[in-house]
Amino acid sequence: MVNDKIFISAGDLSGDICAADVIKKIKDINQNCRVIALGGNNLKCAADYFIEDIVNINAFGLISLKQILYFKKLFKKLVSILILERPNKIVLVDYYGFHIHIAKLALKLNIPVFYYISPQVWASRSSRIKKLAETVKKMLVIFPFEETLYKQNGVDAVFVGHPLIDKITQKNNFNKEPFSALNPPLIGLFPGSRSWAIKRHIPILIEAAKILKEKINAKFIMFCVNSDISYSLPDYIKMDISNDFAKRKLIDFAICPSGTVSLENALMGIPMAIIYKLPYINYFFLRAVIKVKYITMVNILSSKNIVSEFIQFNANPKKISDYVLNQLEPKNYMSKVEELLLFKEMLGQPGVSKRVAEIILKGSV
Repeated sequence: MVNDKIFISAGDLSGDICAADVIKKIKDINQNCRVIALGGNNLKCAADYFIEDIVNINAFGLISLKQILYFKKLFKKLVSILILERPNKIVLVDYYGFHIHIAKLALKLNIPVFYYISPQVWASRSSRIKKLAETVKKMLVIFPFEETLYKQNGVDAVFVGHPLIDKITQKNNFNKEPFSALNPPLIGLFPGSRSWAIKRHIPILIEAAKILKEKINAKFIMFCVNSDISYSLPDYIKMDISNDFAKRKLIDFAICPSGTVSLENALMGIPMAIIYKLPYINYFFLRAVIKVKYITMVNILSSKNIVSEFIQFNANPKKISDYVLNQLEPKNYMSKVEELLLFKEMLGQPGVSKRVAEIILKGSV
C-alpha cells in the first residue's frame, strides 16, 4: 500500500472531532499513513505530528488584531512545514477563513486538496464557491443539497452523509403523559460554546427558566462545554459539563442555539426552541448577507419551521417560555417528536468517517 502522507487541519471543536474520526479510519485502512495535523486535542491524539492547537485559542467569533497577527505567523510556519514535509494530500475541515489560504498554498505546491464539511456558502457569501472551485480537488459534503450546489458551479463534490448519524441514536423514553407541576418536564439549557454566545444567552436562559419554574415547576440542566461561567445559577438549574449524550437523552425539551447542538438534539428526537443573539454589529452584517429563510438546519433541510427560532430582538424570555409551554402540550409534543425522527433520514447512511477516509486514500496523488 502507498505510504501516504496527509496534512489535515480543523479550526473548531466539532471539526476537530470529525477530523480525528477520519484519521482513525485512515489508520485502520493504511497503518503506514503519516498524518500531520493542525487542530485541537482530538487531532493531537490522532496525528503522528501535531503542529499547533488552533481550536482552544478562542479563534472564532469576533476577530481581533491579535488573532490576525497570530494566524499570519502560523501560516508562515505552516508554509515551511508543508514544503519540508511535502504531504501528498491535504484535508481541510470547514473553517473557510483560514483554510482557503492553505488551499491556495496547496495549489502552488501541486498538492491535491480534499475539503470535508463545506463552509456554509449556501447561506451567505456564495462568491466563495469560485475560490473553492479553483483550489479544491474534491468537496466531501455533509448535506445532500450541497452536492448539487457545488456540481452546478463546476466543483467535484460528493455527499458523504452527516458524521453525527454515526454518533447519535434517538432517545426512546419520550414522556407521553401531560406535563404539569406533578409531572414536570426536564428542560435542557444550552448557552453555546463561544464566549460571546454564552455571555448573551445565559441571562435569557435563566429568565426563561424562572418563568417555566413558576408555571409548571419544570426541572433544568444547563449543558456547558466548560465550567468557566461567571453567572450565578439558581439552585434549581443543575450544571453539566460532560456533553454526555446519555444525559442529554434524559431531557424532554431543549432551549439551545442553532448549529451542532440543535442538530444533535434533533437526531435524538428532542423538541426545542432555538435562540441566537449576536453582538449587534455582527447581527446587522449577517442580516445583510444571509440568504436563507431559517438558521437551523432542521428547518433548512425540511423547508419549514419545525422548531421555532428566537433570534436577536425576538430572543425574549417570555416569548420563549410561552412557546415551550405550548410545545409541551401532549398533542404538540409527540407530533414534534415524530417530525424530528423523520428528519434523520435526510442525513445519509451510517459509516460516514470510513467513507471519507476511503475517498481520501483513493484520491490520486
